[in-house]
Amino acid sequence: MTRRWTCSLLAPLACCMALAAVLPSSTALGSEEPASESQRQARALLASMANHLAHLKDFTVTMHADYDVVQSSGEKVEFGETRRITMARPNRLRVEEIASDGRQDLTVFDGRNVTVFDADTNAFAQAPQPGTVDDTLVYFVRDLKMRMPLAQLMTTRLPDEWPKRVRTVDFVETTDVRGVSTHHVAGRTDTIDFQFWITEGENPLPLRVVITYVNAPGQPQFRAAFSDWNTSPTLATDVFKFKEPSGAHRIAFAAQVQGSSGTTQPPAAIEEVKP
Repeated sequence: MTRRWTCSLLAPLACCMALAAVLPSSTALGSEEPASESQRQARALLASMANHLAHLKDFTVTMHADYDVVQSSGEKVEFGETRRITMARPNRLRVEEIASDGRQDLTVFDGRNVTVFDADTNAFAQAPQPGTVDDTLVYFVRDLKMRMPLAQLMTTRLPDEWPKRVRTVDFVETTDVRGVSTHHVAGRTDTIDFQFWITEGENPLPLRVVITYVNAPGQPQFRAAFSDWNTSPTLATDVFKFKEPSGAHRIAFAAQVQGSSGTTQPPAAIEEVKP
């Protein structure tokens, strides 16, 4: 069965400031007054979550994600992954991933380089990338063509970008998610339907998200649950330092190989995102 996610998780929602054109102002959420109290409430909730996330200096969170991969027969098969995300703005990020088949990857940005390590093959790729986490996420997805689901939730540009993309959004209900009271909102862009469950109160954090790719064959979904949010963590000084394991070998990112030689086959250790 085909495992690779064939639709980019990033273009419509997660890194749209780099990968998608700006919607005309006539369709942008921020350009027209919502028609109902439900829409006003939902817009306020999304804005509150976006601003809260963008202004967090440091945080850690665990993301448990599942996604559909549409087979050539039309059958949808679900795969999953768990990501442990550690952020220290402005320029440090660590993402540890365990896929549902047990494969383990690590992505580290230390303010100078971005490194991806595949534990199963003991191989790593590294590229120079000075600047902020915002800049690095754009480079990682757009130029290196790597996966970083829901990357825009980790950028400071989120409050400015979402009003340009979201066409409609409505409040659904207040409901319980794993014992936490949350506000459920649902909306649309030109390419996706999305739902967020946002914690109630002064710390509006996402606890669950569902994205449906309505224009893709089979309308596959991406689903994620967030747990163990810590917005004031104590971080070890070396948590963002890549420590090359014994015997590890260095390879190029797939996009670098393709750019230099024209080959279309990525190195087995580094998974690319299909555009």
